[in-house]
Amino acid sequence: MVKRCAWGTCNSDTRYKDKEYMKDVEFWPVPKPKTRLHDTKIWVQACGRKSFTVANVNKHAYVCSKHFVDGRPTDVHPYPVRADARGRVVSARKPPVRRELYTTCTSKSDKGTIINEQSILNEPVPAPADYVTIAADDDAPQKSETIDLISESDDNILQEDDDHAYCKQKQMATVSTQTNISLEDMSCYEDKHFHDTGNMKRKLLMDDVFKDDRSCKFYTGITLAIFITFFNILKSKASSMVYWNSADTSEPHDSMTPKRGPKRTLLLQEEFTLTLLRLRRGFDTKSLGNMFGISESSVCRIFTTWLSLMYVDLSFLIRWPTREQVRENMPKCFKYFKKTRCIIDCTEFFVQRPSLPSAQRITYSNYKHHNTFKCLVGVSPKGSFIFISDLFTGSISDKRIVQDSGFLNNIEFGDDIMADRGFLIRGELALKGATLNIPPFSMGKQMCSNATTKTRRIARARIHVERAIGRLKNFAILQGVIALSMKPLYTQIVKVCAMLCNLDKQLVK
Repeated sequence: MVKRCAWGTCNSDTRYKDKEYMKDVEFWPVPKPKTRLHDTKIWVQACGRKSFTVANVNKHAYVCSKHFVDGRPTDVHPYPVRADARGRVVSARKPPVRRELYTTCTSKSDKGTIINEQSILNEPVPAPADYVTIAADDDAPQKSETIDLISESDDNILQEDDDHAYCKQKQMATVSTQTNISLEDMSCYEDKHFHDTGNMKRKLLMDDVFKDDRSCKFYTGITLAIFITFFNILKSKASSMVYWNSADTSEPHDSMTPKRGPKRTLLLQEEFTLTLLRLRRGFDTKSLGNMFGISESSVCRIFTTWLSLMYVDLSFLIRWPTREQVRENMPKCFKYFKKTRCIIDCTEFFVQRPSLPSAQRITYSNYKHHNTFKCLVGVSPKGSFIFISDLFTGSISDKRIVQDSGFLNNIEFGDDIMADRGFLIRGELALKGATLNIPPFSMGKQMCSNATTKTRRIARARIHVERAIGRLKNFAILQGVIALSMKPLYTQIVKVCAMLCNLDKQLVK
């Protein structure tokens, strides 16, 4: 039968008898109200539970031995100790015995001063916070130190009751000795085992990241072969780049200037890994600093510099394809829209609410009901990113972001652009000789069969831009709420993440 303690918030339970806190625990039944009502009320009141009353006492009501002064009900202490106001579990221990010292006194029969073993001081012993018990110990050096600190007049007292004498000087000496030994042991341990903690952390992390393709893809978003390829592309410029500094206005990716500042703590490969870890897994600067054994400021400096380098040197991964390239690789789901050049949509990222009311107004999105940044995304029929705009405030309309982002500069005569109903840009595309392909409007009436079929076909083809955006937002740094302190970098972050998405496997077959 399962037995559970009804006292306070005690978690004693026979189902977990193998746990450490259940060692030597016994259970005692609460007296029954039919035979011992008075005792039952006292037990219930001592348990201190609002939901535990006399009416709840049955054959399954127990109190464990932790809450009795003697470990069990006795004639001297028949009831459990009373629970405190919070019902916290505290072990019922015997009150400390107030020990008294033997001392010297003057006998009435003899005026001389003698040692009287029968006489006891009535004055209580001082609290243990100020004194320490001198216990007999087999350690000879420690005992000799103790005796040296005590006057000769107390030698007989120590011999008579060595276990229960108190001395403040002994405490100070013992604590000082123990402290010195502990500090020495710890310094030796650190020197022997943790003298190179940063390198150890970095080695273990890099071994975990590059264990196989699956681990590398999980941590960095790209496979191991792609990592090596692009690291070799960036390595030559990274070895001589000037690291970003908040007080310096120079370009962080300027590879013509030799590196200034202190010697690198991390290898170039480790710095590249740190940047990808922050993008893919969204680790904050403190976590990355602990992982690589460097400071938070170093993490910020490395991440900002490498992000700018990747933004410039990997920009070829997002490019506008030619019409022939699009047609040669047209997927089957676009068989009804063979002239499609690009599929566009807008996506938003939550941002921290600004303090200025004017900034709050322009960043608030009525669609997301939150302060956001917004960008225009264009993908090819194969699902690759071919256009990423800069970030705009969340209140901007879809039509305005198409006009201001520079997207129309890529449009050629005869192109067909697929979009959602919110993109009312037919006139702007007509000026370029292009067409807009959006689902038909119902105008408050039931759509005809042709309109319904067209809507279904467009939705089937246009869904791939949503899949591409979902792949982009798999990078954890783009999830959650953006801190305003990262605002200058966020356009670069979004575009670099889109570049890494284009290195993934083909989205549409």
